[in-house]
Amino acid sequence: MQMTQTELENGTLKVTLTGPFDIAGAGDVDLPFSVIAGRAQKVIVDFTGVDFLASIGVRVLVKTAKPIDKRGGKMALFGVNEAARKVLSATGVDTLIPVVEDEASARAAVA
Repeated sequence: MQMTQTELENGTLKVTLTGPFDIAGAGDVDLPFSVIAGRAQKVIVDFTGVDFLASIGVRVLVKTAKPIDKRGGKMALFGVNEAARKVLSATGVDTLIPVVEDEASARAAVA
């Protein structure tokens, strides 16, 4: 899995993911997400390039979002495909991490 990070205005960090968020993908991004969890306040994650989401990927997202949330920050996902959206909804993760349609909505969700 590939990950890029872009600092946007107002202190928002945009994370773009590409590839399957399976055990190998989670291994690729676990450490960078841990760093993000410790320092970022507003995070939007572009899921447009994610073609598969496994439970280990969900774990990485939750492990990142919880510390951000405890500090009063927010993390949101956008561009999530239907299969991944179902996984996030079925596990209740979408109550911790808003899942929205596009980047503008994600920016608004973390503002």
